[in-house]
Amino acid sequence: MPEWGGAFPCLHTASLTMAPIVRFPYRRPLGLLLLLGAGCTSLWAAPPVPAEHELPSALDEASGLAQSGQHAELLWTHNDNINDPGSMERVTPLVHGIDHQGRLRLSVELNGVIQRDWEAIESVRIGGSHGLVVADTGDNRDTWPDYVLWFIDEPDEIPSSATTRATTPTHLLRFRYPDGPADTEAMVVDPHGRQILVLTKRENPPRLFALPLSARQPFPDEGTPRERLASADVQEAQLLGRMGGLVPTDPINWLLSPLTGRKTSLPTGMALSPDGRLLAVLTYSSLYFFRRDVGERWSKAIRRPVAARSLPRIDQWEGIAFDRGASQLHIVREGTGPGTMLQIEVPEAALATPETEPGAGPRPADTPESD
Repeated sequence: MPEWGGAFPCLHTASLTMAPIVRFPYRRPLGLLLLLGAGCTSLWAAPPVPAEHELPSALDEASGLAQSGQHAELLWTHNDNINDPGSMERVTPLVHGIDHQGRLRLSVELNGVIQRDWEAIESVRIGGSHGLVVADTGDNRDTWPDYVLWFIDEPDEIPSSATTRATTPTHLLRFRYPDGPADTEAMVVDPHGRQILVLTKRENPPRLFALPLSARQPFPDEGTPRERLASADVQEAQLLGRMGGLVPTDPINWLLSPLTGRKTSLPTGMALSPDGRLLAVLTYSSLYFFRRDVGERWSKAIRRPVAARSLPRIDQWEGIAFDRGASQLHIVREGTGPGTMLQIEVPEAALATPETEPGAGPRPADTPESD
């Protein structure tokens, strides 16, 4: 959900400019206006400029992104909720299929579901069938006792013109954290471990938790949306480890850090490469890459990134997905207009080297952290 007083349209990581008032935590203004320079003068070499696209106007709070498992040119995304995350006002729970240029191809409504604060979406393949997992895990005020993941089948065919169709979840996975509520906006499916990974947002350091895919339950056939959700058992997420290295990636972010604290380094999304080896973590300002070698546990792999790069500006970046070849990333942000979607090349330093045997998968599963 929104946390800034507005986008930072002129705050480029290779320039000096003016930043507006920053709000953090949610709706708590810091009341601080920073003037760093008058002319946006470049002082150092910036990363390659990403391709920019515009999302449909209906996606004004894009908050998750996933590459389709069966349609190479399709991405799935969604809005989170209305601007007040504490509100229980009814919204239509929709996921949207867009192409790699951000054009709307298909919308799918989820029947029998409450949309509280959707923050992530991922593709999943179970039993030979392609599906999607939608994470209702946002909790800006740390007040919800538990959270839920919705499982739906992915449409087999994409219409020639944008339409809306309806579906009903096949399964759900209701869960809680072992030590109380935690706001979470980042989720991936680890196919080798047969588990879902979720990364907390407002903790220092962020913590990575796991939920087994086997813990999902069939979606109830009867009852109101609240009754169906309440009837599900609650799984406890298992701690895998603490993530390190989410530090400023360039001089501008470093200069801003005494004023913004960790706000620009809060994890808002994750993406896992198709081979399950490379984990990309998204923040409001940067990308971080963690590589898991053969036989390595996630708890060790996430201690330190193997590569990082700045984004072109500090903004509400909240959704990220690898393409099928894992050579590029697609990123979306909240808001409307040009530049709401980026296409970025994965840095060479993040790609696997021959010594790491790219065709080999990592260990089958992780065990919970013992300390």
